[in-house]
Amino acid sequence: MIIPQGVTLIVGGGYHGKSTILQALSYGVYDKIPGDGREYVVSHSDAVSIRAEDGRYVNNVNISAFINSIPSGKTINGATISCTSFDTSQFSTMDASGSTSQAANVIEALECRASALLVDEDVSAANFMARDGRMRAMISEEPITPLLYRVNGLYLSKEHKTSTVVVVGGVGEWLDVADAVVLMKNYVAYDGLKKARSVSYQFSYGHVQYAGRGVVHRLPWEVKEEKVLREEEEDDNSDDVVMDLDGKTNTEAATLSPLRRRPLSDCILSKFKDAAVHMPEGSSSRLWLYRDVTDGENDIIDLDEDDGIIDMSKCSQLVGNASEQLYSCGICILWLLKESHRRKDDDIFDLLDRLEGVLEYGGGMNAIISSLLSREEDKEGPGSVNANAILSTFLSSHITLDLFDTVGFCYHPRRHEVAMALTRMRGLKFEILPEKSKVTSETREEEVKRLEEEAKKKALADLWANRRKRGINSS
Repeated sequence: MIIPQGVTLIVGGGYHGKSTILQALSYGVYDKIPGDGREYVVSHSDAVSIRAEDGRYVNNVNISAFINSIPSGKTINGATISCTSFDTSQFSTMDASGSTSQAANVIEALECRASALLVDEDVSAANFMARDGRMRAMISEEPITPLLYRVNGLYLSKEHKTSTVVVVGGVGEWLDVADAVVLMKNYVAYDGLKKARSVSYQFSYGHVQYAGRGVVHRLPWEVKEEKVLREEEEDDNSDDVVMDLDGKTNTEAATLSPLRRRPLSDCILSKFKDAAVHMPEGSSSRLWLYRDVTDGENDIIDLDEDDGIIDMSKCSQLVGNASEQLYSCGICILWLLKESHRRKDDDIFDLLDRLEGVLEYGGGMNAIISSLLSREEDKEGPGSVNANAILSTFLSSHITLDLFDTVGFCYHPRRHEVAMALTRMRGLKFEILPEKSKVTSETREEEVKRLEEEAKKKALADLWANRRKRGINSS
């Protein structure tokens, strides 16, 4: 059986194997040894499981594709201040709800260039997944745009072209957006697309416009118009004051896609410089990154008690009992923080690319650990130090990150799990970088011409240099 690109539904009755097949797809991103039994399930290596994650930490994530605005109000000196809804293009919270956490999970997966999203209705926020016609009629000013309305546009967008596989058992409106349907009966898969289209045609009754933004269930993934938030004038005859959250005018071009983010250097230096990785006793899904202050240090470090805690209990694609791979994610985070401080223009995706290059071609986890132990900021990368020599020297040292005392060894992590751990680390703040200039056919032609001109100038300079050399030799 082949699941094509696009939007695929896995449907069927309860206990017929829907979630089981999705779980198999989620683990199909890893290679298996022959005879394992699971080697027959192969997924694209960049497929990412998405679910609701109540209480997770989120910092500076653009969730405006799914959450348009969130109302807010506050009291100052006993007076009630009514605030306009604040912008969600740079959303942050210490305690995300089900819908906002799942929206952030989707956007962060796109930020790391996920090729497919694996979603199970059972572990998702109901209001994030879908919204039927009756609720649309009942509540006209709903800030949540469900995933149901975005999946087609997300796949058809030139920027992402991300597929979605969804396990559905209770909301029939998903049948309206399917490119393929896997119908499960007694753990046997059948092609259910023809029947799904027939059912969709019978019950759709012609889709209506959703808030003027497009036909329901098939909203395009497009750049929004420039958004301008203006400070409202105070009404002298009213007891309430209406203002935006900062009391300022905020003008910026907004996009539905992830913004370019990077760890904030000041935050790294103040909270996580020379941090070590620790795994709480008895936990295989939580890490704690904090700086060990020895008796000889007099530094005053202002930390909240939750700073550095990473909860990965809802990230289902960690392999085995998760501790070995999770610990390696922590080590990679330390390396990313170090690189981020050195490379001011790199966003999360750029940093993950560098990390993957070291893991695949630059010495692997030994090189990552050696780079951290060397503390040589002027080196260009882990490949510039002798990994084995440093490991043998510092193996019993305090700065070995407690790796061998805790789990003994670690597994090679995927870039997506490293990114999940990084963005869930409490206390770590991210700054927004300006967008990279887009490469069009015109700019590409200009670059080719520029390189050709430079090559001609270099050839001409070499020619004259050779003539002068011959003239000197002959004289």
